[in-house]
Parts: sequence; structure tokens; C-alpha cells
Amino acid sequence: MKKILMTTAAVMVVGLGFASLGSGRAHAAEKTFAMVPKALGIPFYADAETGCEAEAAKIGAKCDFTGPSQLDDAAQISIMRDLITKHVAGISVAPNNPDSIKGVIADAIKAGIPVITFDSDSPDSQRIGFIGTNNEGGGETAGKAFAAALPNGGTYAVLTGGLSAANLNDRIAGFKKQLGPNFKEVAGSPYSCNDDSNAAVQIIQDVLSKYPHLDGIYFSGGWPMFAPAAYARAVKSRKADIMDGKFVVVSFDTLLPQLKLLKEGDATVLVGQRPYAMGTGSIDMLNTLSSGGTVPKVTDTGTDVVTKDNVDSFIAKASK
Repeated sequence: MKKILMTTAAVMVVGLGFASLGSGRAHAAEKTFAMVPKALGIPFYADAETGCEAEAAKIGAKCDFTGPSQLDDAAQISIMRDLITKHVAGISVAPNNPDSIKGVIADAIKAGIPVITFDSDSPDSQRIGFIGTNNEGGGETAGKAFAAALPNGGTYAVLTGGLSAANLNDRIAGFKKQLGPNFKEVAGSPYSCNDDSNAAVQIIQDVLSKYPHLDGIYFSGGWPMFAPAAYARAVKSRKADIMDGKFVVVSFDTLLPQLKLLKEGDATVLVGQRPYAMGTGSIDMLNTLSSGGTVPKVTDTGTDVVTKDNVDSFIAKASK
């Protein structure tokens, strides 16, 4: 009888061992993919995070959306190194500085972790692919809209985020390509807000005060409009001119607050990106790479052009 009890206990122990092993296997099977934006808290990246989480849940994986609290090259690199230590199944990063991040991307690849970029690229790094907007092409779209709104040319200013950001510099280059010789950029432009909405609003106030006869402003990202009430106050002195087509505001991004500002006459044209697609696409690409597959070098998520003529349909879509 004692032998039987011992045998039963042994069976129970073995059974528990297999259960534990099975549990370990189930846990190991759940891949964790990380997305690292330039900084957390930037409204543009909210849809990218939502897309990341939705697609990860769909395939039975986990999305770790993590990044620095503000634009900081060293902090972004430190977060990448921590993800390498955790040996996540893949990393999608939006480099704040395309050059400073090359080393840590190489380290991740060496550690067997596939790395892609999203939103902002580091084309000279070892990243495997890029998913996001064709930034120079999007800038050209913005430039065409700006030039069409000011057919006789004029003086203009450019508001940007970080001066080293490749995606923003590409948007500015594309924008300027579409402007003829009758356009003149004011001294000090482009003005950097470092992706800070409050700083962006202050820059607009300062520029409009310094250049009261300015004909237009181009935002390579929607930062000032992410603080809609403050932005509306900043451009209040030129709102009638915006509505009459005498002062032009062309901005990247089509978040709901921006769409409402356009409808209310505080902007001329918005060039929208598709951050949700950047989130879902990042997960799909990393999942493919982690399984030994291949992905395209560049995946263009496309752009949308929004004016007062079609803004209502975009508001309806964004409000769902």
C-alpha cells in the first residue's frame, strides 16, 4: 500500500512537472514586440500604439510600447538597450536622430533581434525595413498645396520638431521643392519646437509678432494644433486672413483636434499620415521577421489631403 501511495505521489509530481513545462512553453510562445516612438505623450503616436496593441492581440503576441518622456537621443538608446537585454522578439523604432541610433540597432541585430523603423527612418543603419510615410513625397504634397494657395508667392516660415529628425527634414525638403522663386523664407526658419506643443504655440506667436506681414506658415508636424485652444488664440489675429485665403497654414497630420481647427477656419490644408497602419504594420513585419521571413525595405503607408471641402468626412471617421 505504501508503495502504491509513493507511486501515486511520483505520478503527481511528474504530472505537475509536465504541467509546469507546458505552461512554460505557452509563455515562451507569446512573442513580445516593442515599438519605440521618439517620445511618449505625443498625440500622433496614440494611434500607432492602438494599432500595435490591436494587431499583437490578433496574432497572440504582446505589444510593448515604450519610449523616452521627451526628445532625448541618449534616453531612446538606453530604452533600446534595455529591450535587447530583455531579448524581445523584435523592435520597431522611430529614431529621433538617424545617426546616433545606428550603433544600438547594430547591437540588436547582432543579438538576433530584428529591427525596423517607423515614422522616422535611419536608412544608413542596419535596420531591416521602414514603415511609414514617404516623407519627402508628403512634403511635396504640402508644398503643392501651399503654392496653390499663394499663386503669387510670398514670405513664409517653417515650424518643425527636432532639427536632426530625418523624417521632418525630408518633409521640409519636399515642401521647398514645390515653391517657386517668388517664395522667400524668413530669417531663423525653420523654427524647432522639439515636438513640444506649448513651445510650438509660443513660436507661432513670436513669428507672427516679428513678421506681421507674413504670408504663410508650414508645420512639418501638427504640434501646435495638438493644443487646439492655445493654437486658436495664437492665430486669432490672422484668422480672417486664413478664411479669405490671404494667409496660409499648411500642416502635417490629421488628428481630430486639427480637423476641427480646419473646419473652424484656423488652417488651410492638412496632410494626414496613417499612424494606426504604422502600428499594425510594425507588428506584422516583426512577426514575419521573427519567423524567418522577409519584408520590403520600405513600406509606404500613404497620406491624405484634407481641406474645408472634405473635412467633414474625416471628422466623422476620426470621431468613431
